Amino acid sequence: MNEEKFQQLLKENFSKENSITPFRTGNFACIYNRVSTKEQMDSGNSLTMQGETIEKFADKGGYSIKIRFGGTYESAKTDERKEFQKMLDYVKKDKSISTILVYSYDRFSRSGANGIYLLESLKKLGVKLVAVTQEIDSTTATGNFQQNLYMLLSKLDNDMRKDKCVNCTKSLIQKGYWPYSTPRGYTNVNKYTTADKHVYEVNEEGKILKKAFIWKASGKFTNQQIVEKLALLGIKVSIRYLGWILANPFYCGYVSVALIPGQIFKGKHPALIDKETFLQANNISRENPRFGVKKIRDKSELPLKIFMRDAVSGSPLTGYHNKKKNLFYYKSIKQGTKLSVSAKNLNEKFEQVMGHFEYDLKYKDRLKNILLDKLKHRFSDDQTNEKNSRKRITEIKSQLEKVEERFVLGQISKEQYEKFSSLYSGQIKAIEQEIDQSGKISSNLELAVEKGLKYAQNLRQLWVSSDYHEKQRLQYLVFPEGMLYSKKNDEVLTTRINTLFGQIALLSRNSSKNKKGKPETECLFGSHVAPTGIEPVTKI
Repeated sequence: MNEEKFQQLLKENFSKENSITPFRTGNFACIYNRVSTKEQMDSGNSLTMQGETIEKFADKGGYSIKIRFGGTYESAKTDERKEFQKMLDYVKKDKSISTILVYSYDRFSRSGANGIYLLESLKKLGVKLVAVTQEIDSTTATGNFQQNLYMLLSKLDNDMRKDKCVNCTKSLIQKGYWPYSTPRGYTNVNKYTTADKHVYEVNEEGKILKKAFIWKASGKFTNQQIVEKLALLGIKVSIRYLGWILANPFYCGYVSVALIPGQIFKGKHPALIDKETFLQANNISRENPRFGVKKIRDKSELPLKIFMRDAVSGSPLTGYHNKKKNLFYYKSIKQGTKLSVSAKNLNEKFEQVMGHFEYDLKYKDRLKNILLDKLKHRFSDDQTNEKNSRKRITEIKSQLEKVEERFVLGQISKEQYEKFSSLYSGQIKAIEQEIDQSGKISSNLELAVEKGLKYAQNLRQLWVSSDYHEKQRLQYLVFPEGMLYSKKNDEVLTTRINTLFGQIALLSRNSSKNKKGKPETECLFGSHVAPTGIEPVTKI
């Protein structure tokens, strides 16, 4: 075999393919133009100017514009822009597109290294990027270097602008101004001005949110209960957002942001809540923590925090972790009290208490029927109360009409009219809310009994296996006002038990002891059972 034929065979069977994707041929191109902000799009001619310049360049260079992207405002700080991604997806699918035309490289990307990565990705597809105001031959090494340099310069420009903006924002914060969106509960009177000219006022929603701080500071309510109470007053917030509000120093008149970590500044805005209540709501004491003891919150080892109170002082219990012993303890929040108890000990006592509300499943149907009869009888009294409430509403409306009539006749001033009108309207609204709430409870009575019996089947284990927040929800469900701990007798006490669970425990206990010949209802509901809400402090 001669040399020429041998080389031909080698070439046909063993020659390497080009590892570099060649640039696409043809003159089809797409356009991408943008501005950074909505204000630029609404008030300027930048988009129009960019489009016209690119169109002229395309006509002159013989490009055929197949599709246009952008035409809106998108920041180039990141490359997650909607129109930008649409363009990239399109050129990957349509292989007839050989070129992307942009006004300048900073219109394409300001993300620096990631912008360079995008250029390399386009090259692998065989697509060229052409900036019409910065003409470069990107097919050469020099041109490729220049493109990358433009990307880095755009990132540098972006970072310098950011530094300038951040320094300006820091300066405002240090002076006590709030340069961000207005927090709930406040109204910015000078909304469309710079932060140093903002004037904040506590609005009607803020007056209601103030109650949330007071409720939390009292130690009698969980965040879930506070969310529910706010909802009844027309304020809807999630538990997570409520936590953000309660822990935000803005509401006690101070400014603290992550931009300046570890520092806090006196704000120019009015405080919604006083400092003492704010600290109490966040379970913070003025006294310094002792050596080796660190306060913690929302730990599964300390589910009885706030829920349990000292029987002597009435002070809610908080929790801490003793690092030396590696043990958790509850202690009284109130200064001067020396109550401290092992978390393990108190948790076990409460666990035993929850076991008292469990019942034998063979009694379930009988318990359900008796509970429904008992509670329906109770709610029959509520129906009478509802009639009285509606009668009271009619009387108040009549008084309101008389006030309106006297105002029309000029017998009272506008200030007097507004005062009494607001008073009567508030009374009507409050009574209507009570009627509505009572109606909801009554209409869902059977569902509530069924749910209560389901919980009580295995209440102790349900509490043990739940997380911190679910434990607290169950605790307050059974004991709405929390519980007391007596250090002297090392026992837990309660002032009130949820009517449903109290009756389940009583029914279950008496069912197993029912004496022959004694009427069941008499046995199950003895005269010693106190009405809901007025039970004496009871040893469990």
